[in-house]
Amino acid sequence: MLLNRFQTQIDNYAATQIHFLIGFSGGLDSTALLRLFTKLREKRPHLQLRAIHIHHGLSPHAENWAKHCHKICSQLEVPLLIEKVQVNPQRGIEAGAREARYKAIAQHILPNEILATAHHLQDQTETFFLALKRGSGLQGLSAMQMQGNVYNVPVLRPLLAFSRPELEQFVQSEELDWVEDESNNDNRYERNFLRNEILPTLRQRWTYFDSAVQRSARHCFEQQQLINELLADEFAQNFDKTDRSFNIQPFVQYSVSKQKALLRLWLNEWQLPMPSLAQLEQIIQDVIFAKTDSNPLFQLGEKVVRRHQQKLYLTPQFTDISTHKIDVKVGEKICLPDNLGTLTLTQQADKFLLQWKNEQLVTQELPFTNAPIQVRFSYAGKVRLTEKSANKEMKKVWQHFNVPVWQRQRIPLIFYGDKLKSAVGFFEVLDDKNKNENKN
Repeated sequence: MLLNRFQTQIDNYAATQIHFLIGFSGGLDSTALLRLFTKLREKRPHLQLRAIHIHHGLSPHAENWAKHCHKICSQLEVPLLIEKVQVNPQRGIEAGAREARYKAIAQHILPNEILATAHHLQDQTETFFLALKRGSGLQGLSAMQMQGNVYNVPVLRPLLAFSRPELEQFVQSEELDWVEDESNNDNRYERNFLRNEILPTLRQRWTYFDSAVQRSARHCFEQQQLINELLADEFAQNFDKTDRSFNIQPFVQYSVSKQKALLRLWLNEWQLPMPSLAQLEQIIQDVIFAKTDSNPLFQLGEKVVRRHQQKLYLTPQFTDISTHKIDVKVGEKICLPDNLGTLTLTQQADKFLLQWKNEQLVTQELPFTNAPIQVRFSYAGKVRLTEKSANKEMKKVWQHFNVPVWQRQRIPLIFYGDKLKSAVGFFEVLDDKNKNENKN
């Protein structure tokens, strides 16, 4: 019986008091999932359920779908969240909708919840073929697993072993309606092309085809897990959990296959889609083994792979803020550009207290001045940090403090008039007045 099989999938999670947020589009698959959960709740009253419907706004019927979902959830006594999103079509409608959907869900999911999605056996076949079309390796061909993580959202897929005809028969037996997305007939979308044109012929020839693909995906997953296990100790030795950087100093000793495997493990820590083989080879050649004195980088989707002192870093794409100048008034909070947080300057007796709040709070005391105060992000002159030190080029100072090149124009610089006074959190410049006082 369908419910008994579903109960077996869920009981391991329900026993740990995990609550479920059910992704509910109103379509056949998610309607089956919602109803299975509510029927199971009759036998497991402790089950805590919520549903979420993402309103993409891509169809003229989107409002009606939301109303339908509200009606079904009210009928089944499941609280429903409806979230409207804006889809960025830059990387394609399918990818943009998926990203918008999961980012919205991430805003609502609770710490003790797991997202339950209605992916089934035929969805698994489509995912496998799409990975095959991209030329994916073992990890991509592993397709979907029962439990995973997408955009930092924990995901459970309890219907992966269920076929769509089974789900349709179940929903009909429960006398529930569902909505049909007209875009499912548009074969311009790759998944629809597979679903409507290619896979029906294969299933007609081989009735067991979906189950066979499921087994192949499982084999790929197990092989990838074995590779991860064999490389686990070496990866742990070179992976810095603090900033998630990766030490590439030993790479010269490794085979190309091992280099790629370790690189995939590192990117997986960032939960990024796996790059193509060509992209991996470019990262190895153009970043990892670039000239020592270069500042190599490689754009990977919305992120940038960078190298600094034999370590790989992954950063966002930064905006050039080198020409920004911001006047500072005592007591006012300043919002810094490009998500750099806030900066506040307060007067305490004959000194200033500077606070820069970004990912962490940095405080610094500065001498009082009547000169105009500005925040800037670029300086090309020389500075002197102690009485006994010589003037140094700013580049050398940043090297002394081990600041990567891409961070050097993202640290607030405090100017008294046109004179650089400090780099917040790093140093204070010794001016003529300081030198004379020290001599006395």
